[in-house]
Amino acid sequence: MKTFFLALTLLLPSIQPAQAGGGGFAGATETTQIMNNLQLAEAYAQQVMQYQNELMQYQTMIKNLAEHPLGYLAPEIDALVSNHARVIAKSKDIGSSLTRVDQDFAAQFQSETAASYADQFRGWTTHSNDGLKAMMLNAGLQRENFATDEAALKALVEKNKKSDGNLGALKTVGEINAQQLQESMKLRDLISRQQIAQGTYLASQNAKEQTKDDMNDVIGKSTAAPSSKPSEKKYKY
Repeated sequence: MKTFFLALTLLLPSIQPAQAGGGGFAGATETTQIMNNLQLAEAYAQQVMQYQNELMQYQTMIKNLAEHPLGYLAPEIDALVSNHARVIAKSKDIGSSLTRVDQDFAAQFQSETAASYADQFRGWTTHSNDGLKAMMLNAGLQRENFATDEAALKALVEKNKKSDGNLGALKTVGEINAQQLQESMKLRDLISRQQIAQGTYLASQNAKEQTKDDMNDVIGKSTAAPSSKPSEKKYKY
């Protein structure tokens, strides 16, 4: 994947990425803006990779905590909940930001492909929210009653802790972790598919432009004016 995008940067000029909040299209050509979006998506893909690594580390921590005496669980569980809330919030920000970027691009350049990816990122964000809502409903809680994901997660874990003790709370954190790991993989895959689609389009456009330039060169040479230089042929009188 990195080799593919390195090749693109050699074919096309390097430019500064667009702002994550969307916009920045005024006066930008389609090619320029796609390159902006590619760089932005690559930065987000790296963030999602970091989140995946964190979530896998949390899996190991949860497994180790389950083997410890119960008295040592509470502080670690609280820390895990806060960390998970941060990961969830950042992932949702990425999904929402890419939705806006694709919506703006689709409106500016009448791109059905960009509109399709905007829908897919919006769908991912909704599905990610629905996962937490479902877990809370199963515990008799409503996500809408909490201002933030962190408050909602803490309430969910605390309720399970009261009914099933620290191990019950830890099990809940483990389920949240597994769910978020799956969602992060889906988000990363979606970003990668969009990058490939955009990169392939840019490469094809570059090839068309090169072919056009080559044809213009051929036409230019064939229609060039004849040389005005006097003939060097000598005649005998």
